Amino acid sequence: MSKIERRILLILTIYHLALILIGFLLSPVEEIKTGLINILRSPSILITDYIAIGGLGATFINAGLVGLSGVLVAYLSGAKISGLVIAGVFTMSGFAMFGKNIFNIWPLIAGVCLFSLFTKRPLKNYIAPCLFGTTLAPTISQTAFGFEFGIVWGIIVGLIMGMLVSALAKHIYSLHMGFNLYNVGTTGGIVGTIYYIMLKGFGFKISPAMHWSKEHTEILFPILLVYFISFIILGLFLGGNLTGLKKILRESGRLITDFVETAGLGSVFVNMGILGLIGLAYVRFVGGDINGPVIAGIFTIIGFGALGKHIKNVIPIMLGVYLICIPKIWLHSDPGPILAGLFGTTLAPFSGRFGPLIGLLAGVLHLPMVMHVGEMHGYMNLYNNGFSGGLVAIIIVALLRDLKPGLIEEEIRY
Repeated sequence: MSKIERRILLILTIYHLALILIGFLLSPVEEIKTGLINILRSPSILITDYIAIGGLGATFINAGLVGLSGVLVAYLSGAKISGLVIAGVFTMSGFAMFGKNIFNIWPLIAGVCLFSLFTKRPLKNYIAPCLFGTTLAPTISQTAFGFEFGIVWGIIVGLIMGMLVSALAKHIYSLHMGFNLYNVGTTGGIVGTIYYIMLKGFGFKISPAMHWSKEHTEILFPILLVYFISFIILGLFLGGNLTGLKKILRESGRLITDFVETAGLGSVFVNMGILGLIGLAYVRFVGGDINGPVIAGIFTIIGFGALGKHIKNVIPIMLGVYLICIPKIWLHSDPGPILAGLFGTTLAPFSGRFGPLIGLLAGVLHLPMVMHVGEMHGYMNLYNNGFSGGLVAIIIVALLRDLKPGLIEEEIRY
């Protein structure tokens, strides 16, 4: 393992230990215990804000533990520790604010490990499904607690889901050619849809959850502000500079574009910090609440600040989502639109490759799509915006390839 890889692991560990510390500072121990139990027993389908059902302290501790689990998996797998791991770990800890917990992630990870054994390929080849495949964590919790089938059946379902995601992820990439950064979100949407269709065939149905806390915005805003500014300070300390940022801004962001290799670790953390502040500013601008799902959206943006996102390619997507809300079909600050504004940046490579107008169009198409696809998978695919983004990307890529053959390079980079 190289020096820079060890440094990345150390930084990721410290930032997630910080989340645990914040959790203990925000809530008393007894409240944390009760909150963690509530989180672990929750069906965790969309939208389940863990802050609403478990409290601030328990949610931050859960996020820290899930993030550290991702760090451990990356280390033990022998995978290259780079931008992909940074994105995966922060996506895991972000979604540990609404949907992932220290119980429901492990059956999926174990399923990926089993698939690695069956195919006789090293686990490091499947690090993306290991980290991002936890998008289907609610399938375990809903099976075990929502349907009351029990923990054993939940684990069995998780093992199967993990294997299916491992098998399909690379094939799904070929449909959108890397223009949907949350590739496993599309994969999870398809696998989750198959599972839910089977359940419906036996008479089981799932209604969406709506646990959405509103009362903690003023407490969480300064915490997140300091957290994201620290990324910029750390990046500058690690040698981040304007030259490195310019290298990042020149990239389209198409999957897989590892900014650690492109611009160096310091500039990557500066980019991540800037993106975190942009996400926070967007939420405040539209008058949205800061809670578990919103923090997940911002954490996912900062994570992919190491793997495809930068200020030039995310803003057009956000603007597209904002503009489509103006006719008042949806309010900008409603849960669906505000999450689409954040998670919709999965389509950032369109802005980076084809310019802001195509990026804006992608954002406009994304919101109506994401508002209606959750029912397909029974709200059990946490990366619902990744699923929607994949569908939008497939449409745009198909149109562009037919209108101008050769415009999109055909190589598979996933």
